[in-house]
Amino acid sequence: MLKGSFSHHSPFTHLIISLIAVVVSFLLAMFVGTVLALIFFDINIFTDLQAIDINSDTVNISVLKFYQSVYSVGMFIIPPFIIAFLVSKKVREYLFLAESTNVSKVLLATFIIIFSLPMINLLAQLNSHLSLPEFMSGIETWMKNSEEQAKVVTEKFLVMNSTSDLLVNLVVIALIPAIGEELLFRGVLQGIFGKLTNNIHWGIIITAFFFAALHMQFYGLLPRMAMGILFGYLLIWSRSLWVPIIAHLVNNGMAVITKYYIDKGNVPKEMETIGANENYWFTGLISMIIVLLLLRVFRSICKRKA
Repeated sequence: MLKGSFSHHSPFTHLIISLIAVVVSFLLAMFVGTVLALIFFDINIFTDLQAIDINSDTVNISVLKFYQSVYSVGMFIIPPFIIAFLVSKKVREYLFLAESTNVSKVLLATFIIIFSLPMINLLAQLNSHLSLPEFMSGIETWMKNSEEQAKVVTEKFLVMNSTSDLLVNLVVIALIPAIGEELLFRGVLQGIFGKLTNNIHWGIIITAFFFAALHMQFYGLLPRMAMGILFGYLLIWSRSLWVPIIAHLVNNGMAVITKYYIDKGNVPKEMETIGANENYWFTGLISMIIVLLLLRVFRSICKRKA
């Protein structure tokens, strides 16, 4: 039986198994995606390059969103279950999916995410001033180019002309990443890094760093890392992956919905950068204090219900 066959191996072995599972699953998913794109969109990505070139005027955003979904499922959602199957005899427990949650924890986690927005924008403001030494100018140029490319992709994905566009984006940009990224990063990698360092706090921080770095938007590294740390503590205190999944969904979903209503003219544009104003230091610090207090309340609630 393959189930749990690697359960007694070292955390480093589990990390290697995780990397192999991610790469193999991703490659298979992209192969399946290529075949399905040919069937449903009549597009061969190897010959119809203009259709998937984000800088092209003829780019097919629907195809890109389709590939984004396939990529997310193949890289984030499928591998954790394969990994859990190989390294544990109890898959749901290993991924923290067996423990249910309750309304109070979910509501508190939601408030934590909402009140963290000015703090996240403060970190984004600080991160934007990142400047590397002269001898690393080549790396800095590459980082800026990656950032610009990611920005172009995000802007084109967030063009929503109808309610159906909004619903599609809520699935592609909010729901699938929330489930997938939490399964892989918090469900699998956080535990592995915690065991490798023999310290769950270092496990949270290291996982949050890789979570932020994966987005390839280096001038958003600090805010994403902070968000990853929040998700990490929500998991270890609640012992349920559903809590960070919902918190992640709220964070992504708010961004998509806010953008939709800003473009419709129903919400002021400043809502996207709440806290990032001339008083951003003050609002950011107040936000940080509120978040820390809410986290303390969240931890105490989890202890009482343990």
